[in-house]
Amino acid sequence: MVKASVQTWCASRNYLFSSRIKAVESLSEKLESGRFKAWDTVDDRFACTVVVPTATHEADVLSFLGAVFDPVDVRARNSTKKAPDVFRFDSTRWVGRLNPSVGVAVAPGAGDILFEVQIQTMFEHAWGVVTHDLVYKTDTIDWRKARLAAQLKAAVEQIELTIAMFEESIEFMPGSEHPETDEKVALVLELQQLMINGRLTTELQPQSWSRLADNVSNLVRSYAPKASEHPHAMRRLRESLVGFLQSDDDFVDLRSGSLLQLILGYVGRNVVAEANLENFTVVESSELKDFHGLRTIPKPFAIPE
Repeated sequence: MVKASVQTWCASRNYLFSSRIKAVESLSEKLESGRFKAWDTVDDRFACTVVVPTATHEADVLSFLGAVFDPVDVRARNSTKKAPDVFRFDSTRWVGRLNPSVGVAVAPGAGDILFEVQIQTMFEHAWGVVTHDLVYKTDTIDWRKARLAAQLKAAVEQIELTIAMFEESIEFMPGSEHPETDEKVALVLELQQLMINGRLTTELQPQSWSRLADNVSNLVRSYAPKASEHPHAMRRLRESLVGFLQSDDDFVDLRSGSLLQLILGYVGRNVVAEANLENFTVVESSELKDFHGLRTIPKPFAIPE
């Protein structure tokens, strides 16, 4: 029941999920550690792992677990005391039981069994998978292996910190001139401004502006393949397209199709001297034909019959 509930919930959010029932041999070794005073205090006879993109997603997981199951203990990330020069496993661990109030029939005694849910980030999970068998499930004790595992954990913490401070860190990142990137930025900003000004409807807004810019860049590269010429060709297409959209009312009320289809239709008009669709694969659609005027496609996307 725990596995089915958590796994289904994770799938709805694209979180990775794994689970295991502790093997008899492993359970026996754990009991022999001297850390458990009774059978009902063993908290991970069943355990599962939820892998989230970053630590900021933890609250979402904890909220779900608290609503569906009966919480017993939460061992939060970094709550274990450790020296500043120590790097080891310290992901959040949530311990709980089945919640009898849910109304699902369970076997007698099942509600008394503790289970553990570990919440790890992608990088923490990768570190654990790589180092666990090499260091902790081995017949040899090697200081060097433990040292390397700690160094890798330190690197993971540095990556996590960089991700958490991503937006703030940009301010300290030195920039570099790159004409192609500059043209992509200019294209997106000008198209967004056209939407703000009402020259384009918001229905044409792409799911990803960066993906739109990449696709337009690929279009331009199909007819201007030289690296030195590509930014100039991007600029000429952008200036011509934006100038047309600012002065012509053909697309002011258009709400069908996509912004890329609009650009493909504009290139198909042959109003920009060098621009063409000869070497660019285009996915045919009725919107492209009826609303954006592209009736002849030199290189259509091949659809299996």
